[in-house]
Amino acid sequence: ITCPGVLLKDKEELYLSVSVLGQYKKTQCVPAAFPLFFQEKLVFEKAFADIVDPGDLVELLELDTAVLELIQLIPPVGKILATYEENTRDFLFPDPKLTRGHHGLDREILMKRSSSFTGIAPKLRFSTSSLITESLLSSGRSHIQ
Repeated sequence: ITCPGVLLKDKEELYLSVSVLGQYKKTQCVPAAFPLFFQEKLVFEKAFADIVDPGDLVELLELDTAVLELIQLIPPVGKILATYEENTRDFLFPDPKLTRGHHGLDREILMKRSSSFTGIAPKLRFSTSSLITESLLSSGRSHIQ
């Protein structure tokens, strides 16, 4: 995460929280100095037992919201410095013209800064990859995972 020219007045560590497909994960904490480096893979896995048609999966992903938050460990509960929200379909499968880098894996997005965060909006650079597989249920019906 980059944010040129911004110095954080509070020195408590920061982490990135990610909520996708009803699951929540967070990164390890890093020192409070930009640029922030999170060299981690967050893996989200979900089985959709009632989905047979890929079009139905697309609709479900469009109804779900991916939420990313940059949080500083300021007591008592932490302080949200910036957020990013997008429907999960567009988050996982961005429009090809919006991606940069090799094979469309590296992406850059501007986070929306909170009212208490001074300076420009933080820019998050990351990559996503998705794997959709079909598997059989014990009842013999197939579903998409």
